[in-house]
Amino acid sequence: MHLDGDVVKSCAVLAVQADGRMVTTIEVIAQGREIHPMQEAFTTHHSLQCGFCTPGMIMAALGIVKRHGRVPGDAAIRHGLEGNICRCTGYQNIVSAIRDGATHIKTDQPV
Repeated sequence: MHLDGDVVKSCAVLAVQADGRMVTTIEVIAQGREIHPMQEAFTTHHSLQCGFCTPGMIMAALGIVKRHGRVPGDAAIRHGLEGNICRCTGYQNIVSAIRDGATHIKTDQPV
């Protein structure tokens, strides 16, 4: 999730720490019925299976794009995903999805 615009691990944040702060989760990044380009890229690149890690990966991906620009390099992506664990897909598809998703984010969409 994002807390005041910064990527944080939701499992390490107590509810009281989020009190009065801006919390952004995967549920609010879509615009109406249109899913976010990063969500679309994860689907296109088969970067999800069980779905357990997917919300964290996508929110981390948006943080990576915010910090590194619209086309982050593979090293920046891999570094930005540290701490997020996926046991189903392997990370290459996730890296490809983030690279592709970053190129499709419009300026009015959240990152």
